[in-house]
Amino acid sequence: MHTDHAENARRNRAGILIAVLGGVLALLLRWYFVTHAQVLQDVNQENIRGDAVQYYRYAWNMVHRGVYSSASPATAIAVPNSFRDPGYPLLMAAVLTATGSFPAFYGAMLLVQAFLGALTVSFLILAARRWLPTAGLAAAAVLMAIWPHSISITAYLLSETLVGFLCASALLVLSSSVHRPSLGRHLLTGLAFGLAAMTNAVLIPFGALLAVILWWRKLAARKLAIAFALASLVLPMAWGLRSLTLPPSTSATSRAITNLVQGSWPTYHVAYQLAATEGDPESMDQLRGMQYEMDLLQKDPLAGLALMRHRMSELPLPYLRWYLGKPKLLWEWDIRIGQGDIYVYATRSSPFEKGGPWAPMEAACFLVNPLLMLLALVGAVSALLQRRQIVGLACAVLALYVTLIYSILQSEPRYSIPFRGIEILLASGGVFWLASRLRKQRTARDLNHVSKLPEGSQTDLGTKPAETSPSTGDTP
Repeated sequence: MHTDHAENARRNRAGILIAVLGGVLALLLRWYFVTHAQVLQDVNQENIRGDAVQYYRYAWNMVHRGVYSSASPATAIAVPNSFRDPGYPLLMAAVLTATGSFPAFYGAMLLVQAFLGALTVSFLILAARRWLPTAGLAAAAVLMAIWPHSISITAYLLSETLVGFLCASALLVLSSSVHRPSLGRHLLTGLAFGLAAMTNAVLIPFGALLAVILWWRKLAARKLAIAFALASLVLPMAWGLRSLTLPPSTSATSRAITNLVQGSWPTYHVAYQLAATEGDPESMDQLRGMQYEMDLLQKDPLAGLALMRHRMSELPLPYLRWYLGKPKLLWEWDIRIGQGDIYVYATRSSPFEKGGPWAPMEAACFLVNPLLMLLALVGAVSALLQRRQIVGLACAVLALYVTLIYSILQSEPRYSIPFRGIEILLASGGVFWLASRLRKQRTARDLNHVSKLPEGSQTDLGTKPAETSPSTGDTP
């Protein structure tokens, strides 16, 4: 018992050290990237566009008008809406309040995101330190710190970095509540997952789902599971009540409809790129067809779903292949709706660009990415089979959950960026699960071989049991 306690203490100290060193490495890389790479569209306030401009407008209107709206600062009246989730604009509003001017805000926001990205690495390692062996934690920390998508995303005014940080924070609180169960800790865990859901609405049901799974598998008492589930829904439900007072066209529901329709068209990504870059007439016609389906689904859900069903019934096999391939698409490399590769917006002076100092690091990660997907799947299955590894179970359920949801909606590698650290933890778990299985098979084979030897040979082989014992793992 004393030996086990000492070993646990040693592993705990090693995990903390790895978390600190991994966080420092992650911070250095992210800080260098955001201070050297130049995002061409974000040079000034007038140039930001896409999702970034909507987030910034929400923040600007909160600071200057006290209303949550995506209306342009040039408009006289800002009409409230809830098309975008409030978590990231709230962070931007806090930074904007502290800095004032756009140039100061922009620089500070990137540095804040670099810091949050580094904390994400540290928090995930701390959460997993009782789940993965020390070598697995070290490998995961390095891979999370250097992963190109997780570095480049910190240079954009987009919510992925904050979502990843909040998920890591929730898993860290969960690991504490598992180690020392209490009502307060389970309430705090639920609130942490609720904050993540306020930044990405895809996660709204996840906290309650995880609480139900923990209770079903007898890993949490019913009272604690109920507290966990309710706490995870408090903030999203409060925000949802506000949204009920707004026109349907400006709510989060309309955004979900947009993603559902776009995700049902296998040609959406190509059509978007061709229409945006070349003005391709056929691609623009496809985009108009998608918009018609979105509008119809908003006005008459049954008619909209019937239209989608009719479209898919004309080519059932291509659509089946499309949906079966969407889980893989989510975890692939090239960002589809954006500049491509690891970039959402056009970026120059990137250390990852061809000939840059970090190009070999990106090439290595690119080659590893398909294997990482497979190992993460193995790790997810093994985590689901292990009864007491609750953090591993939570990571597996979260990875499978977001894969399913994005496969139903729109699937694209940018959306997996907040969960890349969790994928890496699962892959590390998969490696060590496979290694343990191989060790067990080898031990069983050796024991079987010894049992078939003549009796005298077995006696001779047994003269040094401490050196050949499979349980110790020592070798003569």
